[in-house]
Amino acid sequence: MLFIAALFTVNTFAQTAKQTPKRLAKVDGIAAVVGSQIVLESDVDRDFLMSKQQGMQVDSKCDFLNDIMLDKMLVDKAKQDTLIKVTQDEVNRQLNSQVDGWVAQAGGEKQVLDFFGFRTMAEMKNETKYIVEDNIYARQKREMVVKGADATPEEVRLFFEKHKNELPDVKDEVSISHIVLFPEISKDNEQKIIDQLKEIKKEVEEGASFATKAILYSEDPGSASNGGEYKKVVRGKMVKEFDAVAFNMQEGEISEPFKTDFGYHIIKLDKRRGQELDLRHILITTKPTEEEIKVATNKLDSIRLLINDGKMTFKEAALKFSDDKYTKYNSGNLMNQSSGDDRFEKTSLPLPMFTAITNLHEGDVSQVFEDDFDNKKALRILELDRFYPAHKINYENDYYRIQKFAVQDKERTLLLDWVKRQVGDAYIKIGKEYETCNFPIDWEKKRVK
Repeated sequence: MLFIAALFTVNTFAQTAKQTPKRLAKVDGIAAVVGSQIVLESDVDRDFLMSKQQGMQVDSKCDFLNDIMLDKMLVDKAKQDTLIKVTQDEVNRQLNSQVDGWVAQAGGEKQVLDFFGFRTMAEMKNETKYIVEDNIYARQKREMVVKGADATPEEVRLFFEKHKNELPDVKDEVSISHIVLFPEISKDNEQKIIDQLKEIKKEVEEGASFATKAILYSEDPGSASNGGEYKKVVRGKMVKEFDAVAFNMQEGEISEPFKTDFGYHIIKLDKRRGQELDLRHILITTKPTEEEIKVATNKLDSIRLLINDGKMTFKEAALKFSDDKYTKYNSGNLMNQSSGDDRFEKTSLPLPMFTAITNLHEGDVSQVFEDDFDNKKALRILELDRFYPAHKINYENDYYRIQKFAVQDKERTLLLDWVKRQVGDAYIKIGKEYETCNFPIDWEKKRVK
């Protein structure tokens, strides 16, 4: 069972939370230290208890501590690697995507906040963004370590024969494509935001606190509750439009309002140290009016009718009309970022998408529906490309799924070998509760076996 527990690490929204859910909370302590990274007792308890809730046969916390320490080693080494860069833009996009998924999975913001014990979404995002950032560091380092790992057809077959009783059943899955339209924001609508930011700038120049204004008005989840502050900003950490303004400012200066994909900003430059900046900013996002949403809805519905009347294929319509630049050149086909293929477990889809494809047959196109996409209000239609009914995993129909598991197993071996080579160069300390664990890695050379 060690193998299967390693492959199917708990992948719910609790896993990336800094704060343990209330029902798992305990007086926290330190389970281990890996380099500059700390593993809390609550981290181990969380994964252990939630694995049991998911039906895994687990008796010891040792495997979970080992896997968390492995991740911490990746993070520690990644932050020392000059080839690895993690931008704030990437962190925010990942954070917002995950939070949107948690909200959809839990059924609403209140349920998510209650689960994690936060008061507001801004507070939760501000706390969890550091965990998201570490996850990105770990992923990038892991990709470097296991680069090139693959499994031949014979290795896949042998893997399946060995582990077929441990592999999970396949639930109902779907492949889907989409077309996205963002409502066109009128000049008058945008001007209201620009005027609001200009008024805030004027009040700050007259003596008001920029930090207080950021707390009151900024819609940046990563910095609003901290007065809009970002420290040690280097080029490439923010989006290019932000960098273009920030790195041409003088200390104490407040910028004019400017636009990025996130909305409109103003920046106050607090400190410049060569090409490293301490700054604060205020973000106000553009929000379409009901009339602007209606116009986009009608346009997308007309596109849907063209597809249904056979005057245009979904692929042609996606290429011509979709505002999603990442899928429009690929027939609008959506890829599952977790698995790397185009299949999605049907019941795990966000509620708006799940509702849209309910009662559709293969090749059908959904009605137009409102959704939040890429941090903005959007209108979408979905095409149900293919439906895969639930079944017992088998070699004939699920070869590529099994191949991924086989590759993951090989990657884990590579990862373990890499960590074993790093242990001697890193400070590592394991709590007394885990001294008797028989880890696959000899984390402490002086440990009692």
